[in-house]
Amino acid sequence: MNQTKFTRKLRRTRPWLIATAICIGLIVLAIGTFELMGWAFLAKPAEQFLSDTLKRKVILTESDENLAFKLRLIGGVRLELGFFEMGAPNWSKAPYMLQGKNVTLALRYRDLLAWRNNPDLPLHIKTLKADMLDGNIERLADGRASWHFTEETPDTKPTPLPNFGLLAFEAGTISYNDEPLALDLNATLALQEGSSGEDALNISATGTYQKKKLDLELASTGILPWVAQNAEPIPVALNISLGSAKLAFKGKATDALQMQQLSGHFVISGPSLAMAGEALGITLPNTPPFRTEGELSREGQTWKAGIASATIGNSRLKGDFVYEGGAETPLLSGVLKGPSLILADLGPTVGAPITKTEQTQTSSGKVLPDKPFDLPSLRAMDADVRIDIDNLDLGSEILKPLRPLRAHLALTSGVLRISDIEAKTAQGQLAGMVQLDGREDIALWEVDLGWAGVQLEQWLKLKRPAKQPPFVTGRMNGAAKLKGKGRSTAEILGSLAGNVRTEVTNGTMSHLIIEAAGLDAAEALGVWFRGDDVLEMKCAFADLEANNGVLRPRVFVIDTPDSALWVNGTISMKTEALNLRVVVTPKDFSPVSLRTPLLVTGTMGSPEVSVQKGPLAGKLAGAALLSLINPLGALIPFLDVGTPDTKQDAEKTGCYDLAARSKAQQKAKNE
Repeated sequence: MNQTKFTRKLRRTRPWLIATAICIGLIVLAIGTFELMGWAFLAKPAEQFLSDTLKRKVILTESDENLAFKLRLIGGVRLELGFFEMGAPNWSKAPYMLQGKNVTLALRYRDLLAWRNNPDLPLHIKTLKADMLDGNIERLADGRASWHFTEETPDTKPTPLPNFGLLAFEAGTISYNDEPLALDLNATLALQEGSSGEDALNISATGTYQKKKLDLELASTGILPWVAQNAEPIPVALNISLGSAKLAFKGKATDALQMQQLSGHFVISGPSLAMAGEALGITLPNTPPFRTEGELSREGQTWKAGIASATIGNSRLKGDFVYEGGAETPLLSGVLKGPSLILADLGPTVGAPITKTEQTQTSSGKVLPDKPFDLPSLRAMDADVRIDIDNLDLGSEILKPLRPLRAHLALTSGVLRISDIEAKTAQGQLAGMVQLDGREDIALWEVDLGWAGVQLEQWLKLKRPAKQPPFVTGRMNGAAKLKGKGRSTAEILGSLAGNVRTEVTNGTMSHLIIEAAGLDAAEALGVWFRGDDVLEMKCAFADLEANNGVLRPRVFVIDTPDSALWVNGTISMKTEALNLRVVVTPKDFSPVSLRTPLLVTGTMGSPEVSVQKGPLAGKLAGAALLSLINPLGALIPFLDVGTPDTKQDAEKTGCYDLAARSKAQQKAKNE
């Protein structure tokens, strides 16, 4: 028989190579066959392997007769199960952790290798889908959680939750109890076919968060996956109520669980911004009831909000904000603007005046608020916000608003600073900065403000009878540089140190005020009957020094053609005690004049006004004696003709003239 060239070459080939090729071919054929068959014979071994590895009972087949198990290993791991169940940890009372029907799981080899090389990183699961999925997810206060699959010790790092390329299921129930978050939630979901042929997903959840009742409703016009990456957004409607706070959102989103990408219109309302901030993980102040409406979007850890309308108490605001939550310290930036902001609506956050009700509720019974600052919240995030308010109401019945107010609010590492303050009121202006340093347990407070050109008759809202002149007029200038420290407003004011100076130029004052302050009964009574008039304020100047919470006037004087009013003494911001002495030197002749100094004592919450007892007692004793003889004689001890010095200096004006005149009077008295 003739041998061909090929057969001769084949006979020369080593037999072991032929055998190897045949074996490889058989292996490839077997793998291909098993791949097509879905590796069904691996169902039970896989159950045992997963149970041993995860320390949980794992069931991959509903019964021995109904395996419904398909595994694909080429190009990645893809597992299709008719039934799946993973047991709960041994400390849990739940019957199982997860149970699903018609489950599809897909993993990439590179993700498995990355997780194997670094188990501290979360495992990435490409796809997890199920027609029905029920879950009982728990996390205890000590850190143990349903998703921790190893026997962990206190030194063991907790197993991170896996992340998903796609997590979707059409129906089921999820029970989630998280003790560290104080969250207890039960959710149900269902996919229903709509009349138009489109599917509609409805998710409903009830429970509690931070001991507040929580209700959630989510609806979409399509199968909204729980978690998805790079998915197309679909229309969604979300309604959440937490206690008295409510949130409504209508727009588009890519996933239901994390809302990594969303955009749409929102309305949020509640009893306080602080409550909404707790739910969102953002530091917000305690406020009256609020309602906010606008456009909201999210890309990963970046939130953007265009607020078209925000009502906080009686304030009306709007603005544009960006919240970067991905940084080590989250950052809130943007612009706050609007037609009206009432200072009291922000409450203790900005040191707004407290109401009478609040005053009675302070722990010490004092007027100054002693509620501790929430300093940790200042360190929870940073902020960079521009403020542009048309009208800032100071919350005072006698002070007119600032129109407008512009400033820069910066919160950096626990230091809150409001700088570049520019405000106008009553033809004058206010400028400066306020800072609260909350980096330590005891806050440091600092203020540096200046004001100029404020017309008092326009700024002070003092009611007067018809055709009566204003109580006080003039242009006010001044500055305040103060520092303090403490855990509350009361403690800061109780440690106050610094200086406050103010003066009034080209001013006038009600004649009635001066006469009443000087206890000039006859003159004041005459002014009352004939109608008030005004007195020129030749000098109005106050220089107050603060040291360890005690305010002490170095100079406090109001000089008019009729009288000079001097104030000395102390005001303790620490104890709220008042100890002031008001001395009035009249320059005119008055038939009835009590020149005895006025004393203002007591506390801020309960001030007491009296006259100095020594000099006044002598006059009253003489009056009582004369009154027995002749009622008219009782007026004699009260007669006051003034002094030649004050009459000679009556025509001089200005604080410098007053100082010179006072020195001359003191010198003459000493001689």
